[in-house]
Amino acid sequence: MSRVVQRTRMDTDGRATTHEHAAFLAGSSNRVRVLRALRERPGRGAELAERCSLPRSTVHRCLDGFTTRGWARKSGGDHRLTAAGALVLGAYEDLIGTVSITGDYEEFLRHLGEVARTLPVGTLPGSTVVEATPENPHATVEHYEQVFAAVAPKRMRGIVPIVSHVFNEASRPLVEGGVEMGVVIDEAVLDTAREAYPAAHELGVESENFTIYVHPEAVSFGLAVFDDERVLVGAYDDAGNPRACLDGTDDALVDWAIGTYERYRREARRLGAGTEAETVVEAP
Repeated sequence: MSRVVQRTRMDTDGRATTHEHAAFLAGSSNRVRVLRALRERPGRGAELAERCSLPRSTVHRCLDGFTTRGWARKSGGDHRLTAAGALVLGAYEDLIGTVSITGDYEEFLRHLGEVARTLPVGTLPGSTVVEATPENPHATVEHYEQVFAAVAPKRMRGIVPIVSHVFNEASRPLVEGGVEMGVVIDEAVLDTAREAYPAAHELGVESENFTIYVHPEAVSFGLAVFDDERVLVGAYDDAGNPRACLDGTDDALVDWAIGTYERYRREARRLGAGTEAETVVEAP
């Protein structure tokens, strides 16, 4: 007969809670060091103490705690990491890495908003993040311009949360050059574009290679995917000012960007040429 195990709080016999197990590891860098040493290779207590540059008494206390929790076992005189111990250590390292990254990129993540919850944060350190500063408030905009001037894509997909003369001018060569483009905007951006930049709006609507999708809800972040190879992610403040830009080529980031764009596109309606009739469509 199978046995169902469900234990998340203090058991009736007084065994430690899951939180206490996690706190045991997180509460001492020495424990993490010893657990990592076991992951590298098994070893005896004295050897582990030498490898970790720790007193033997400290290492033995760590090993006792690991064994009690099922994270390590002793076999043939050597202490070995168990599968459970490897999983716990990996999860701990993921948590520490995420905490470190979110601290380093707090400004970008804060202004990116809710969509940041699904962003693969592990891709941030390998990407470029440009932030507007009091000394250079236009740093993000300037980066957009530089990237659009440098790329030569066959296809570009994007999400645009504001009406921007800079975006209009930066994307014009791509539109006029026949690059296949799809852009998701919201109703407010559509209305403002019609009124403030009628020529640029008409160019987009009338161009066969440029498709506009209008999302029913307000869009608060920017996105550009060039040939499924390079991604720009724009973070804006509440006033619509660009505050930071993520520029990266990591496969996980590109996959996230494509998935995010497609989700917004599916929820949007296509703006038709001429009469600007709106119909739901699938991506070409």
